[in-house]
Amino acid sequence: MTQVQSASPDDVKPPAPVLKLGSPPDHMDAAGLESLLKGTTSVFEISPDTALLLFCHNIEKLVTQFTDLPLASFPGSNGSTPFEPRTPREELVANQTVGLRCGDSHEAGHDRTEEETFQLRILSRKFLSKKIPPIALKDYLQRLQKYCPMSTAVLLAASVYISKMVLIEKVVRPSPKNMHRLVLAGLLVATKALEDLSFPHSRVARVGGVSEQELSRLEVTFCFLADFELRVDAQMLLDEARRHCPQDAPRSETGTEEGSH
Repeated sequence: MTQVQSASPDDVKPPAPVLKLGSPPDHMDAAGLESLLKGTTSVFEISPDTALLLFCHNIEKLVTQFTDLPLASFPGSNGSTPFEPRTPREELVANQTVGLRCGDSHEAGHDRTEEETFQLRILSRKFLSKKIPPIALKDYLQRLQKYCPMSTAVLLAASVYISKMVLIEKVVRPSPKNMHRLVLAGLLVATKALEDLSFPHSRVARVGGVSEQELSRLEVTFCFLADFELRVDAQMLLDEARRHCPQDAPRSETGTEEGSH
């Protein structure tokens, strides 16, 4: 990842409005996140700042879970390509896929051949940096939010996309070397999928610390890894927020809570 450049203050859009839940602290564990979401019945009650914290918590948790899994279990893996988890962590990872499947989307592995999955795993290497970026993921996301403000829906949708790639489709292995580029591409794709307007590539690239050409390649690669399945609804986004809070987590695999219609 190239060095992050500063955006001009005159070119900065005012921050996205803060809604009901207010601004959370810089870091919070699962219990703290659960307290922020307590009593929330709609995704529209979640502030962008809270959604950013949930997104950051999700990505860091995924990276931690996959960091110590053996690379040798997937032939040709170099740290960005995933594999089928066959360790005591398998049950933990499987439990986190609850709420990530859409009712009309294909089940993982049913529509894709092993060769196609392998090719997508190789494609995921495009997100690798030569070395771990010097900026923490939280600081990186806050920088993106400061100069390219994103809505709650965009932040949670990007979290949904990446979680499905990692936990269900298994085409990406998250690591400290790819998580910055992965979230940058995910947020850009989510913005274009959900919003009527988006920031120019030149601005997003400058704030994100990559060239415009690299940003375009990451965007296209992300869409292929997501199988261009970018549809989300309000319930899916709320489920994604609650997925990180055990007592509030959805219990079905259709994107809705058990017993809801």
